[in-house]
Amino acid sequence: MKFSHSLAIIALLGSQTHGFQLSPSMATMQSRSVSSLSASVAEGSSMDTSLMKQQSPPSPPDMQAYSNGFKTVFNEVSCSLSTPTEGTLPTDLIGTYYKSGPAMFSAGSLPPPKNSLVKPKQPPVPDGEDMSRMVLHPFEGDGAVLAMTFHGHENIETGEDNADEAADTVDTKGKVTTRFRYVRTNAFNNERKKGKKLYTGMESTRSNDSGGTVGNDLSLPFYRHHLLNGLNKLRKNTSNTRAVYFGKRLLTMWAGGLPYKVDALALSTDGRSQLGGIIKREENAMSSSAVIDTKRNRILFYGIDEQASGSTLNIYEFNSKFQPIKENDGAVQLELPGLALVYDFGVTENYCVFVQPQLKVNGMQYMLNKEPGKSAALESESALLHIVARPGNKDAGGMKTIEIPFDGMPEANLQIINSYESEDGTIIFDALRSADSGGGSKSSTQWPWASTLGDFQNMSSKKSLWRYEVNPKKGLVSKDCISQDQLYFGVINSNTSAQKHRYIYAAAGAMGEGVAPPQGITKFDLDTGARESWFPESYEFCGEPMYAERRGDHSEDGGYILSTLFNGKEESSELIVLKASDVAAGPIARVPIGIAVPHGFHGCFASTDDANWTYEQIERRAKLADKMETRGSMWNEVKSDFSGLGLRFDDMEEYFGDLM
Repeated sequence: MKFSHSLAIIALLGSQTHGFQLSPSMATMQSRSVSSLSASVAEGSSMDTSLMKQQSPPSPPDMQAYSNGFKTVFNEVSCSLSTPTEGTLPTDLIGTYYKSGPAMFSAGSLPPPKNSLVKPKQPPVPDGEDMSRMVLHPFEGDGAVLAMTFHGHENIETGEDNADEAADTVDTKGKVTTRFRYVRTNAFNNERKKGKKLYTGMESTRSNDSGGTVGNDLSLPFYRHHLLNGLNKLRKNTSNTRAVYFGKRLLTMWAGGLPYKVDALALSTDGRSQLGGIIKREENAMSSSAVIDTKRNRILFYGIDEQASGSTLNIYEFNSKFQPIKENDGAVQLELPGLALVYDFGVTENYCVFVQPQLKVNGMQYMLNKEPGKSAALESESALLHIVARPGNKDAGGMKTIEIPFDGMPEANLQIINSYESEDGTIIFDALRSADSGGGSKSSTQWPWASTLGDFQNMSSKKSLWRYEVNPKKGLVSKDCISQDQLYFGVINSNTSAQKHRYIYAAAGAMGEGVAPPQGITKFDLDTGARESWFPESYEFCGEPMYAERRGDHSEDGGYILSTLFNGKEESSELIVLKASDVAAGPIARVPIGIAVPHGFHGCFASTDDANWTYEQIERRAKLADKMETRGSMWNEVKSDFSGLGLRFDDMEEYFGDLM
């Protein structure tokens, strides 16, 4: 395969190591022809127009419609049965789709229960009516979770033995059970009671353009949290970045704080989770990333305690029952140089892969206020690639650090799509890179942020898809650009996670290489070089594409692609279903969600049998959650704040799940 718009750099570099040694040498850089990578990925193939299959994208996007996707959701969905308005849902699509994202941009806009001891002085107001309540960046919005359960061919069976039961059973054949609920974080509850914005620690950074379009990137900013560590009012955990389901547990995540445990059926909040006690202190920071190793049926997390002088990296690995693996008690800890702002990682069979951009730290500002926009700036230097042996590896915690050759674009805010090891030990990972587009206008920091294309470009980085190849033994790093098109939220079939993958799916802008919001869906075939895309109307915008397995099919693209589709003209949202093998054909089904779901971030699809609940099970749990919140306004907080000897109430099931 020939990668378009390719830049390939190879380097044999002196490396700083921990755990095993590399001999230092002079760094060298030289050009590499695109065809050399092509031979290793798809011998003899090329990406020409005959391999591109796509509908002509709308141009330009309707930016007023796009900006309508940054409006507060004032009404949650407890439990609702949705029927497709177009097409038919496949009978072999079974499981639950989750998506996380910010949904409250006017602070305190969901009133507390009627019996709350504290009543807000101000009722909810429409976005923009009281600017003192508006967040300065969408990323500061309180997180919410969308859940949609596909029941597949499930239907009511009638007969003498189960006639009474069938009479009380809802027919869910070809339908979806929908829920949408805010994560009741401590910060959310505090602002909910007061009816106003209480957390302003990031506002100086959001008004500061020192990070360019990468620092305050509209889709996902590089500056994600205040640099004052621990539990404090400057670091607001919105739990709005990722929803992950594994081992019968649903977590929502945010970079800089603990994940929140959420009920997988009703989406009620159980509280902050220390992952069964493996995270020793509540003030420990966690990332917003998690990787499932489907081959071993394990999940990995990491957290970084960031300090200007040096940061501490903690890696955690859990088995299929969400218990720490036996080796090394499921955790390793090691030191990283300087201030490490790392928001994603890759996992291979034996290693975890981290890319740390180089930062220039203003010591005085860091000491005085720790505001990220004033304290840390990206350096135009080589990033550090850390290869760390997984907790279950015999060399657990061993780290090799290699400098990635600098090509004029810092490796900051990297989204690693997947990583794996080839037979010769080479580590390969594909990632979306972000580059400063030259914008950064301070006038764009006010809601609704992106009502014109110029405003969007002033707040958004240029993105592109790249492949990295690393030879750990020789310290050899190469990188090639797969596509310069504006891409977001790259995903794979999760069954190939930590293994060699062939296909990548991503949300795509409608202006090719031009900076534009995510709108359509693109599929890349890394073996043949083929590419296909589908784009909706100019006023419609897709979110992250998510691969959903088709029951009984184990091919890499035999399933379906799910995505939310926001209609900014009507201010409504749908879930669309496409065939993964024929993305260009467009949706085979459209399911109305019932509310306008704001542009969000990351989610997952749980195809396991334990995520295939009936409508009745979900409805009962949702009613119970509503009743519990109505009965006691302090219910969630008691659960989330109770702790003793490092063991939290919401961790009891994680410790004693097999006995409960």
